Amino acid sequence: MALELIPLQPEHVPELARICHDAFASLHDRYGVPRDIADVDTAEMILSHVAGRPDYTGVVAVLDGRPVGSNFLLHADPIAGVGPITVDPALQSRGVGRELMRWVLGEAERRGIRATRLFQEAINTTSLALYSRLGFAWRGTAAAMQPAAAPTDDPAIRPLSAADLEEVRRLSEAAYGFSRAGDAAGLLAGGIPGFGRERDGRLVGYRIVSLFGHAAAETEDDLLALIAHSARHVPAPMAVFLCPLHRSDLFRRALEAGHRTLKQLSYMSYGEYAEPPGVYLPSIQC
Repeated sequence: MALELIPLQPEHVPELARICHDAFASLHDRYGVPRDIADVDTAEMILSHVAGRPDYTGVVAVLDGRPVGSNFLLHADPIAGVGPITVDPALQSRGVGRELMRWVLGEAERRGIRATRLFQEAINTTSLALYSRLGFAWRGTAAAMQPAAAPTDDPAIRPLSAADLEEVRRLSEAAYGFSRAGDAAGLLAGGIPGFGRERDGRLVGYRIVSLFGHAAAETEDDLLALIAHSARHVPAPMAVFLCPLHRSDLFRRALEAGHRTLKQLSYMSYGEYAEPPGVYLPSIQC
């Protein structure tokens, strides 16, 4: 049977969640790294979140009448993000992932998006080769880190809300070179916890937790405080963050603070690219 790509529908989510869990679990177990997705329920929670947001577009690969994989394009902000992309382990290396990625790049072009980003599992040489052949360029490496919680709350840090989105826009534009306020709005509306740090009555840093969240701050001190504080308030798996390794001082300080390295991921871009100029923590997509 020919592979068919169809728009994601809510009824696809349970089976796609099983595929998502099995695909990541088989990869992580094979190489002995901690699992990102503990169980199928967690996978379903993730896919339900992205499938329910209007700033994501999802596609399902169907073979012989059944879903065998999926992919998503996040288009909340000027720079688009890819993923999560997963393929049934029984059908990997058979071209399904390639077609899902081609669809995402086509969708970005249809929307007039000129820059697309993703993070790729460094242990997965197959996907590294695939993305490179499709035109993605390697830009750097990040460490996924499990944070150590601060012994006490930071009095300068408070919960982040939709009222802070203009400040999130300002901070993210300074750190990344583009606004991430659109994605921040979707994350907060979906119940993902966020925190902001204030100084002299203004926001000087924010962090939205989970691998799908992101952070930006005026200084590394602000960012490290947000990491440690937020780890006190969310479950350990949700507190994991990505630290760009080219910011060697930040990584060293994170290690000195007791944050533990879990694995490495490769940052890749398609289309226009400029190095982020400020202090930030990327999301798993962008």
